[in-house]
Amino acid sequence: MEFSGRIEAFPPGDLLQWAKNERSSGALVFRRSDREKRVYFNHGEIVSCLSNDPAEYFGQHLLLSGAITEDQLFSALTHCTRKGVRLGSALNDLGILSPEAVQSALHEHIHDLICDLFLWEHGVFYFESELPPDEEILPHPIESMGVVLEGTRWVDERGRMRKVFVHDNVVLRRGRKWPGKNLSAAQRKIAEAVDGKRTLRELYQAVRGSYFRFLEHGFQLCVDETLDIEDVGDPIESGTLQLSVLDLLLERAAEEQSLIARRHMAIPLDLLERAVPIWVLEPAEEEKKRMPARARDFYDRMDGVTALAQAFSGDPRLRGKEMDLLLHQMQKGRIALLPAPLAELDRGADEAQTPQPKRWWRRVFPGSTS
Repeated sequence: MEFSGRIEAFPPGDLLQWAKNERSSGALVFRRSDREKRVYFNHGEIVSCLSNDPAEYFGQHLLLSGAITEDQLFSALTHCTRKGVRLGSALNDLGILSPEAVQSALHEHIHDLICDLFLWEHGVFYFESELPPDEEILPHPIESMGVVLEGTRWVDERGRMRKVFVHDNVVLRRGRKWPGKNLSAAQRKIAEAVDGKRTLRELYQAVRGSYFRFLEHGFQLCVDETLDIEDVGDPIESGTLQLSVLDLLLERAAEEQSLIARRHMAIPLDLLERAVPIWVLEPAEEEKKRMPARARDFYDRMDGVTALAQAFSGDPRLRGKEMDLLLHQMQKGRIALLPAPLAELDRGADEAQTPQPKRWWRRVFPGSTS
């Protein structure tokens, strides 16, 4: 049975309870813009969770918790590449962590990944019948109700911490009781990164792992006076209010597309890249002015000359967003895909002596010229 929708209407806690009550086996996929998480169930029990955000990978969790060092992570990842195994197996093979320690850390990691979903204020979800690699499956499932209670606590705690860390443009410095006593591995990592200039956003980029755990440990360091607030800058915005609203609309459209696209047959990307996009109905100049620069630049390449292979960026992260932008306009009937550049179609028709009225692209694009 098809089951999908928006997180605003079906909060993660309700969805976890639904999977348990239905004794579902498969993945609840949560998507927000370019972030995606898959919570896996076996007969309603939580057995795994995977995120596509590199900051939330298992290795980053191990670093933040102090279970391994950066040198050990590098060695383990090198072993993964050479032997074609997962990180947990590599850590065991190299004698860095025991199988029991790997499973315990994986349990904590999956628990945090799911609790983070309770902090998502918008996004979409859908259910798929699939299971993760065996190594990612916990031998002892996580209790759904415990996750729901902890996720709810995260929401309350974040609200409390945001009264002090009002946004991510807060700068921290060393406090009165620096360097502190009995710090956890995560607290030491955060404290060592503080230089009186870095904002919370910049500190997190250096620390990584669960963002909630980062805030939680940083907040406690301030409570203990090991750290203090140096400055509170302006909230980090994505530009004017109009641009922020448009960014949100584009993000929502991308989320909606993730629900629509999965109901249709997949098309090989190498085949799609040969197509040449062209506007059927171009956006008005006022609409173009309101677009983010990245969207304008991409849409400018929808010219009936440039193939999608050249129109897409080389960066895989931008490529996904550009595909969402393309599908959004195609869904609205404003962009068409030609099998070849417009001028090439005309040359072929000229050689075949095809009359102008019988050239289908001329009927669609009457103002085009070869």
